[in-house]
Amino acid sequence: MNSKTKSYPHLFSPITIRGQKIKNRIVSSPNSGGPNLYRAGANGFSSFTETAAHYFASLAKGGAGIVHTGHLGVDPRYYLGGNRERFDFFSDDIHEHQLTIMHMMTDLIHAYGAKAAIELNHGGHYGPPAGDWKCLGPCTTTLENGVEVQGMDEEEMNRVADYFANAAWIGKRGGFDIVNVHAGHNWLLSEFFSPVVNKRTDEYGGSVENRARFPLMVMKRIREKVGDDMIIQMRFTANEGLPGGITQEEVLETLKLFEGIVDIVQCSAGKIWNHMSEGYLFPMPYMEHGCNAYLAKAVHGKLNMIIETVGGINEPEMAEEFIKNGTCDLVASARSFVADNMWAEKARSGRADEIRPCIRCLRCMRYSSEPQTGCSVCTVNPTRILHTPLPETTPFVKKKVAVVGGGPAGMQAAQSLAEKGHDVILYEQSEKLGGRLSFTDHVEFKDDVGRYRDYLIRRVSKAPNIKVLLNTKATPQLLSLEAPDAIVLAIGAEKFIPPVPGADGPNVIHAGDIYENLDKLGKQIVMVGGGLVGCETTIYLQSHGYSVDVVEMESKLMKDAQSELPYEVFFTEFFMTHEYSRDHHDLYSIPEIDRVKIHLNSRCTKITEEGVYVMDNDGKETFLKCDTVILATGFRPNETLKSAYDGLAYDVIPIGDCDHVGDILNTSFSGYSVGMRI
Repeated sequence: MNSKTKSYPHLFSPITIRGQKIKNRIVSSPNSGGPNLYRAGANGFSSFTETAAHYFASLAKGGAGIVHTGHLGVDPRYYLGGNRERFDFFSDDIHEHQLTIMHMMTDLIHAYGAKAAIELNHGGHYGPPAGDWKCLGPCTTTLENGVEVQGMDEEEMNRVADYFANAAWIGKRGGFDIVNVHAGHNWLLSEFFSPVVNKRTDEYGGSVENRARFPLMVMKRIREKVGDDMIIQMRFTANEGLPGGITQEEVLETLKLFEGIVDIVQCSAGKIWNHMSEGYLFPMPYMEHGCNAYLAKAVHGKLNMIIETVGGINEPEMAEEFIKNGTCDLVASARSFVADNMWAEKARSGRADEIRPCIRCLRCMRYSSEPQTGCSVCTVNPTRILHTPLPETTPFVKKKVAVVGGGPAGMQAAQSLAEKGHDVILYEQSEKLGGRLSFTDHVEFKDDVGRYRDYLIRRVSKAPNIKVLLNTKATPQLLSLEAPDAIVLAIGAEKFIPPVPGADGPNVIHAGDIYENLDKLGKQIVMVGGGLVGCETTIYLQSHGYSVDVVEMESKLMKDAQSELPYEVFFTEFFMTHEYSRDHHDLYSIPEIDRVKIHLNSRCTKITEEGVYVMDNDGKETFLKCDTVILATGFRPNETLKSAYDGLAYDVIPIGDCDHVGDILNTSFSGYSVGMRI
């Protein structure tokens, strides 16, 4: 054991639960990985694929002590959530295929020394019926979207409890060590716990004991079915994050009812149907790291249960501290394993600085549209897309490759090319690597992106076959003399200045330049452009006391990001108009501000030294007085500059923004894939 590993002695200490020894305190929290982890059967049900077995095994290989599947619906009458999947716990296919794949999965997980956990769930309000049934819930009601919900009677409760028990039994037969029952996040069991949703007046509503009665029936039924040797875990929403939700006192009172039956409780937060609370379920950059840990600490040591925390934990130092200071017994993370499935093993082996950090963008929550992809996309981990690249058919020939530009695309390209065995010269015309990601040094809620930038810099700096030349402009003339075998152009893009009178005035600055020129900004600002950059910059400015008018031509802010990053869009809009702080556990308590005004369907027509003229879609012109105008108008590839490198090498490949302007996903994917091309 080396000295670095000794710095995580608590995190990598074993723990024994119900006679089963778990090698460390790290849990790969439930995640579905993507649509191709399941196959649709002729009977209308889905089941695990071989891809799923290898995917979850990769998380065990990465060092997790416990590896969870994504949640699986137990009721054959209902799909589970938006994925519209019905998992096969019932048909003859269980014997022909399902149990075989389950054993393949659990055998692989066990081979890497981890415990295998199967997560079971019922959609409740969010379980679309597969036939002529109404959705189930604690109470008969009609939702805002018109969906009719049937309040459950005792016969229905017993039926669903049996479905849970049957699914747990199938899981045990498939080799799983742990059954994880999802009783949080506003799925069916969570709806019974919640005083906001459960308005029953019989013995299944009202008091804490009554609201827990049906979930307790489920847990007892599972225990009866699987026996005493299988671990039972429960995911539990310990803070609903909305007015009238379950209180801290009720959390402890509720969990005490499950002692002796449930072995592990994961203290989570948030509701899937409520954006205001959803940010604690899937913590965004606007939330502090480990934002839900206080919930675990509030009950740890007060229950005869193992307590697990989850939520924005992507550094081993934080996980170690939580175990050390008694916050919890187990630390769970899903997205850390998405960004780098080897993160736990890297920490254990003293290579924590090699962990590719999650930037908490939630793109992994959006399944890739590529049919061959077996996993969801990760912004910083291109292997989530190219996890099974085609085998090389051409013999490897070592080449000298010049990479022009030390931004994220260039650094990723240099790393990928060096790992393949090429000799790489990385040219950067400024005094440091990082490109436009240098702005993260100024913006608190971009610290995750800053960690990703620093990770790339470390990887490039440590590679023996990468020569970094700072303060060196790789002109076509220089590269002509250097005569590399291949050139990778990662020169970024140039600032786009719209053809508006006055856009070149002394009071105008491009959004890409503001953090180096903060001393030049006045207190009253007009932001021309309401895309993601303009809106995030507005949060930074308003949180530092600036007043901002945001002018956007479209009918909504961040239109291009609406479908790809819906969570990021929601919380960005929220913090544009509310006090920004990471120290919060309830968005409803955060006060609004009056420092930001938003002008939609409006375009900038003229800029003067006194302010900006704006015209709306009806032709009405308004003058916005300001001290400084910021152009959040994006970037454009410099086609003339790119073409100057044509013919200087056998391969000249543009990547990142100089190929087409995108985001970090574009830089990481294009940089990684160039290593496959050369």
